[in-house]
Amino acid sequence: MKKLLVVLAILFIGILLAGCTSQPAAPVATPEPTAVPTTVVTTAPPTAEPTKEIIVVVVNKTANMTATPTATAVPVPTYTITFTQDMTIIPDATAYVKVGTKVIWANMDSLKPHGVQAIDIQTGKYFGGMDTVEIPYGKTLEVTFDKVGAYDYTTTFQPQTIGKIVVTA
Repeated sequence: MKKLLVVLAILFIGILLAGCTSQPAAPVATPEPTAVPTTVVTTAPPTAEPTKEIIVVVVNKTANMTATPTATAVPVPTYTITFTQDMTIIPDATAYVKVGTKVIWANMDSLKPHGVQAIDIQTGKYFGGMDTVEIPYGKTLEVTFDKVGAYDYTTTFQPQTIGKIVVTA
């Protein structure tokens, strides 16, 4: 078995050495260029024709152009307190709302106006002061509460009711 391996190794080395010669390779023959027939095309001389001026008007027009909103509008949450003809407040004069909620007082009493009045300065900032805000029939008073807190008010032009808007985060 060892003899066979030795013989194979010698043959392998012999084949490698036979392929390595230092003789330069024979030059490769390059084909001679062949003549390509050429055709000469003659054109008629230009005729004397006046130059025509062409005016091109480019108008940039976008068809069906629609506005792309930059931001999606987030609806403002609302809470409505309604004054009725039977001298009640629906749902109640006390409301629990989140920051940013618009509280709407609506007068649905066709017999008389109703109103609200701030009890303290903190609520007065939202009602525009400490004076009574009158709400005529069919009209509303809208106030957006933007800070956490409890805001006390009283109703007017009816049996006086003390209300509170409790704003949470």
